[in-house]
Amino acid sequence: MLTLVSAAAETVGARAAEVTRVRSGFDEARRFDFGVTVTWLHSEKRAFIKREASAFGSQSRLSNDLVYRQTRDVMNTRIEMGVMRDVGLHVDLPFVVRDDRGLDFDQPNGRACGDGPSAPVCINQHNSTILRDGILPGAGQASYGVDAGAGAVPFAAPSSAVFRGPRRSGLESLGVGVAWAVMNQSRDESKPTFVLGLDARLDVGTTMRYDAARPGANTAVGLGYHQFIASMAVSRRLGALEPYFGAYYLQPARGSGSPFQPLAGDNQPHSAPQQRAGAHFGVEFVPWEAPQNHQRVALDLRMRGEHRFQGSSRSELWEPLSGPSACGAGNLEACRPGIDVELNGGGPHPGITETQASSTVGGDLGLNIQVGRHVRFRGLFGLSADLPHFITFATTGRDRDGDGHVDSTSAEANPAYREAVDLPGRRFKVDGSQIWNVALNAALTF
Repeated sequence: MLTLVSAAAETVGARAAEVTRVRSGFDEARRFDFGVTVTWLHSEKRAFIKREASAFGSQSRLSNDLVYRQTRDVMNTRIEMGVMRDVGLHVDLPFVVRDDRGLDFDQPNGRACGDGPSAPVCINQHNSTILRDGILPGAGQASYGVDAGAGAVPFAAPSSAVFRGPRRSGLESLGVGVAWAVMNQSRDESKPTFVLGLDARLDVGTTMRYDAARPGANTAVGLGYHQFIASMAVSRRLGALEPYFGAYYLQPARGSGSPFQPLAGDNQPHSAPQQRAGAHFGVEFVPWEAPQNHQRVALDLRMRGEHRFQGSSRSELWEPLSGPSACGAGNLEACRPGIDVELNGGGPHPGITETQASSTVGGDLGLNIQVGRHVRFRGLFGLSADLPHFITFATTGRDRDGDGHVDSTSAEANPAYREAVDLPGRRFKVDGSQIWNVALNAALTF
């Protein structure tokens, strides 16, 4: 869930929706406005990972392979201060309490493992392509995969689990931002409340990485890049209803040493992290309020969507794709053939993959309760889904001599391209994802 603007405010006589609340300083009634909001966010994601398979000549089809699961808990503390009339500053400290990720074989209930008429309908260690291609060890064996949370031991048949990443926790970023209510309906009834926001999420912690030789060594949650967000939101109170609309654009900026740096040369066109843009619209319904006591109850219903442009990402397979640190030009025996060694030198696969552009759509239902001037509570439940997209989608490189194709030389070839996972007919695709989350917060205003 992406918070666009300050969601805790107490301007004079404010009646704004949550998405357009802004701290305000130096008002006639209150010259100083300060608040703290603590939010707990729990989210769970489940997605099917399918694999292209060549069949019937050049035609490709999708086969079942894996089920991805992620559970994540984040505790965010936001400190806000009104610094000018209708202008507020805020600082965010999102601490990831836990981030658990894993992969299971795709095994539909009630079906025996084996091959169906055209594709495997139940996956195990004998037909999973992630084992067959050596991305994870143990193809056809009684033990297979990696359980990084249990000392990197493999799973034993008939377990459906094939990968468990380390439990991650820590400070994800340091967020700083400003929100400005260009128009404020509580001051001028003839106008809506219109808010502009600028935020920076600074990558200040240890970067999240995975080393297949030491699976549990890194439990960090840092993204390896900064995020800069421009946003807007507008709302208009109409009796008991307050419809609203908001939009944002997120520009990532990688730092030195980031795993998103180009591998070599200038032939990797989508090495930068994915840019994102999104919007939401909804309505707050206020069935009861007592403005003189700063009390009200509001129901919040919204729809939202986000588009991620083509670029590089930590996909659902980023940890299994990451290679061992021992792999290198002087130690090719430690490398996985066709996966770890790149064209211009050699080294482990970083796990970062060029990812197809995709979108997420969803909605939220919330309850907002303000019990007085100084205390407010909020709960929000959301459901969303990622639309199907390829997560190994690297291009072959750049055609620099204009002959109509990319040569397999260092002058044109993309060093991030791996035929084992990027060649059409071998690519991985995420499909059927389901994401649900619940957020609870409490705000104190001083």
